[in-house]
Amino acid sequence: MIRYHIAVLMLLPMLLQAQQKELAYDVSVSQGSIYAHTKDVENTKGAQPFGVEWSLVWRKTDSNTYRKFYGFPTQGLSLQWTNFDNAILGRGFTAAYFIEPEIHFGRAAGLGIRATAGMAYLNNPNDPIRNPTNSSYSTRLNSYLALGLRPYWQINPHWQAFGMLAYRHTSNGGVSLPNKGVNWITTDAGLRYYPKAKQDLRQRISKWKQLSYEKTIRWDIGIFYASRSINNSIAERFGVGGISLLASKQTGRTHAFTLGTELYQDNALREQLKADTLQASAIKSGVLMGHEFLWGRFIFSQQIGIYLFDQSPYYPAWYHRWGLLYRFQQRWMAGFQLKAHKHIAQFPDIRIQYSFIQRKR
Repeated sequence: MIRYHIAVLMLLPMLLQAQQKELAYDVSVSQGSIYAHTKDVENTKGAQPFGVEWSLVWRKTDSNTYRKFYGFPTQGLSLQWTNFDNAILGRGFTAAYFIEPEIHFGRAAGLGIRATAGMAYLNNPNDPIRNPTNSSYSTRLNSYLALGLRPYWQINPHWQAFGMLAYRHTSNGGVSLPNKGVNWITTDAGLRYYPKAKQDLRQRISKWKQLSYEKTIRWDIGIFYASRSINNSIAERFGVGGISLLASKQTGRTHAFTLGTELYQDNALREQLKADTLQASAIKSGVLMGHEFLWGRFIFSQQIGIYLFDQSPYYPAWYHRWGLLYRFQQRWMAGFQLKAHKHIAQFPDIRIQYSFIQRKR
């Protein structure tokens, strides 16, 4: 099995080269600072994580790609090793996918806006005996998210130097507690190598910008499900299920603004209320507003919500959601969202949505 995976990794660049117009390789190093966002993780304050990252990068440059993305974003797969510079946090290894639209400043300079999602393996989770003071994470396998700004300078057609300022987060989304999460901010420096010369697409972009597109109003109905525990002392997990409604108005080629509502039942909350002998409902509802990046078949969303109905005493009045959806048919999408209160993730969910698309003529 290991040999099979190694063979796939070795063949992947050749397969991509056959399908894509452009292929490149990145190597970079990062130095960062832990953001101790709550008193529970003050024992990680002052740590300066160090990381090494390798990425396989590709970019399609044909007209179909422009019609999908209204640009030529780079995409890639990254592998990163991180030493968190703290005995409690230990070390981590991430594997992730990223997409990166670019802003060009002339022939050689540019700025990439990189959104990354993947998985992280962390080697020193909370343990009652071996590591009882780790409130940041309690499972070895965790989700990983990052958002970064990547300025670059094209040295010549084959070599590019770049830096990056990134905010990185990893947690298990409330699957197991404690789960305050690891948050760190990094500055990166690296080199990108193009086996074939990088293309200058400015004239092609200027031409295709004249292509018309239809702004739309999209109406979505969705269902979602999650599973979470109450606290670290109870291993049993409980389901969270609900329904969502969303209106999305496209305001540009890659941007839309949203207004939505959701209603769900949290069975973990029901058990917590029962344990605390509180008479309250486990049903919750909220109204949300937010923004979407429209990247072809992918939709990256950010929402802020306030509760319309919440009888429990445990949470603040507002929350936020971060999501990634993939449109696998014209009207059907599937993906996930992460719900959080302030800096603490509550749970990730999986969801499926159906779109009623109203075109604005």
